[in-house]
Amino acid sequence: MLRHMAVAAGAVTSLPLLGRPALARADAAPASGTAAKSALQYQDHPKGTSACANCANYIPGKDPKADGRCIIVAGDISPKGWCLAYAGNG
Repeated sequence: MLRHMAVAAGAVTSLPLLGRPALARADAAPASGTAAKSALQYQDHPKGTSACANCANYIPGKDPKADGRCIIVAGDISPKGWCLAYAGNG
């Protein structure tokens, strides 16, 4: 009985920490989007001079050639890729 109460008490005291992004680790990876690549016609090569590395929605990887993330599209994103959500930085 005491063991169950201790587990329940631990769960209740943890509740205030839920939903508090300020407590997230500073080095945690930024969230990526949830849209399917196919829905936005993602391709892993540029469309003309438009590429993910030059898009406002792109979150770069660890180095310029590494895959990054996108705030709209789910999954790993090539810096050389392109999709319908492309939004130039300039």
